[in-house]
Amino acid sequence: MDVLLISVYAPQIDDCKRQLWDEISTLIASFLGECVVMGDFNEVRNEFERFGSQFQHIPARTFNQFIHQNELVDIPMGGPIYTWSDKWGSKFSKLDRFLVSEGLMLHFPHIIGLALDKNISDHRPIVLLEHRVDYGLSPFRIFHSWFELEGFDEVVHNSWNSTVVGNLIDNPWVIFKKRLQILKSNLRLWNSSARDRLSSKRKILQDNVEEIDASLMLDGGSADLREQRVQLLKN
Repeated sequence: MDVLLISVYAPQIDDCKRQLWDEISTLIASFLGECVVMGDFNEVRNEFERFGSQFQHIPARTFNQFIHQNELVDIPMGGPIYTWSDKWGSKFSKLDRFLVSEGLMLHFPHIIGLALDKNISDHRPIVLLEHRVDYGLSPFRIFHSWFELEGFDEVVHNSWNSTVVGNLIDNPWVIFKKRLQILKSNLRLWNSSARDRLSSKRKILQDNVEEIDASLMLDGGSADLREQRVQLLKN
């Protein structure tokens, strides 16, 4: 199957967005295959996709016409409703999405979108999933970022100086291979533990931000609450 992937970072000015919709429509019409249009469209489809800012009917209508005219399907998005917010948590919008051609849905009827944790960026990353795909086990790798993490040097030092089991003293290459195997195993355990600690810290921060966002979306919150949100995002 030939698939055209179009990554979008739309402008904020309405006239520029209309021009972009026309350019994308021309690309889709000239391509003999299926298409996926994805990214930050800087536009919402209805008033329920925006909170804390004024909903503009005309730009939304133009955006919906672009979707319908090109026979695109707005993939349902799991996770939080909104994919963007300002740093103060006073404005929320669903600006990011996946639009796919109807023919692609016939081949992949189980695809869904998912909004992930936002962390530092004001946008949440989004991912397109086909839940029946099994990618298997993740391969083991070493990353440069590990060199700066606490405990990495100690794991390498202790692993390399550990006692090699077996009568291998007469074969230095076998000893070298055995030490690499020990190092790989110990790094895998260390990385798993470090990842769990990082995930736990990130989950706590994310829960705090989500709790603040919930309060802000209800009554607007206080200046202290907004400042607390900014400080959490810096972490």
